[in-house]
Amino acid sequence: MEKEAMMRTQNRQIWLVGMLMVGIVSAAQAAGLSLAFVDMDRVFSEYYRTKLADAQLKEQADKFTEERDRLVQKLKDLREEFNRARTAAQDTSLSAEARKAKQDEAEKLLVQIREEESNLREFEQTRQKQLTDQGRRMRNRIVDQIREAVEEYARTQGFSAVLDYSGDSMNGVPVVLYVDRSVDITDEVIEILNKGSE
Repeated sequence: MEKEAMMRTQNRQIWLVGMLMVGIVSAAQAAGLSLAFVDMDRVFSEYYRTKLADAQLKEQADKFTEERDRLVQKLKDLREEFNRARTAAQDTSLSAEARKAKQDEAEKLLVQIREEESNLREFEQTRQKQLTDQGRRMRNRIVDQIREAVEEYARTQGFSAVLDYSGDSMNGVPVVLYVDRSVDITDEVIEILNKGSE
């Protein structure tokens, strides 16, 4: 029963989005406006600066992974050293003084392990946030450059509005179901953005 209600709600949403699009297109035509469409997902993925940004982020992520692996190995080595000291502290073949020294060593190593675990967590959180923030900044710059190229092309070609047809509705159905190739400016925008990148 709940599933049926959810389906009805989704169908209504699809219908509303469809009617909204029909209304926008109809109003634009009635007003003598010229519409164009662009696949922003494709433009974004084929823009050479996106590929450069992805490569830069991957390089930094690889450096992060190398540093993290080094810290994890250091922690693993400390744990092994701690286990050896703890085992030696319980070895009855050693003198009481030697066992006490191993116990003290194990306690110091345990403190060091806790510090290194804390350092590792802090390092992971900090670097992950840095990578996420840098990725967001790069993406925003690229999207701004794409938007400027779309606006400039639309202005020079006399389009009144440009709609992105790459997005899907809330239930995965494309918002725009059909685009006439004559008003699809995706290839032209990609060509403009990638001009001179070879």
